[in-house]
Amino acid sequence: MPAKGAKPDAIIKLRPGSSNLSAEMRLRLQRVADSIAGDERASIRLVGYVPEGGSSAWNIGEAERPLRAVKQYLETLRVPARRIHTASFGDEHKSVARRNRAWVEVFVLRPAPPISVR
Repeated sequence: MPAKGAKPDAIIKLRPGSSNLSAEMRLRLQRVADSIAGDERASIRLVGYVPEGGSSAWNIGEAERPLRAVKQYLETLRVPARRIHTASFGDEHKSVARRNRAWVEVFVLRPAPPISVR
């Protein structure tokens, strides 16, 4: 997971139960893809939250649907699948899950530059 308190580089909103990305959300993802295009070491972390109210299987499916949609779209933008990582969070993040239902937080991860010792 990104550092605690880190702000996402993009938030992708989908209607609950939908995997369709609006033109605005596709544009946000295009900007993210463009931002890492020249940096082979950069990767993308997609974070979703498991909603409350259904069975465990249903909740996980509801959390995974938007993550899959965002990942698949990034792949169509030529971001290699190996550079896209997904994570779903559940009960430990209930307040965030309520607020961010059907949202995907997108974090661009860049490794720290090596430290040269002289």
